[in-house]
Amino acid sequence: MPVREVVLIGDPRLRQVALAVDLAKHDWRPDAIDLADTLADLKGRLGFGRGLAGPQIGSPWRLIAFECRLGSFVAVNPHITWRSEEAFSVLDDCFSIPGRKVPVMRSRSVTLQCLDLDGQARVFERLEPDLAELVQHEVDHLDGILMVDRTVSEGGRGGVDR
Repeated sequence: MPVREVVLIGDPRLRQVALAVDLAKHDWRPDAIDLADTLADLKGRLGFGRGLAGPQIGSPWRLIAFECRLGSFVAVNPHITWRSEEAFSVLDDCFSIPGRKVPVMRSRSVTLQCLDLDGQARVFERLEPDLAELVQHEVDHLDGILMVDRTVSEGGRGGVDR
């Protein structure tokens, strides 16, 4: 499948709430493959990249490609089912906002539930802070939220989705 261009800030597709995937249909599958291929290409060319959400390639579907300690896979209809009360400030960056890092508040740990491309349920419980931050960033993309929407002063409070 083709590698796609990353959609950049200012494009209204980044502000759309992504649509739930209906596993009985197959209209979302090409986007899932393109998403994984695009993330692999970015990581290969740039040397970094742990996740990429559907809207970042112009896809309307609730899909996230991961290449990190969680594995290399596409999460279908991912959602956070638990968030720790404890939060922390992290400098966030994003392929859709190149060259910019902003401080955001994130829950220190989260639990992620999703399906894989075969429709099998996957659960990642009480993730460590670096993975929790990644998951929250990518799920935000599916809800039309960008890191700049969660910007806080260094060490400040605010911006955590509760």
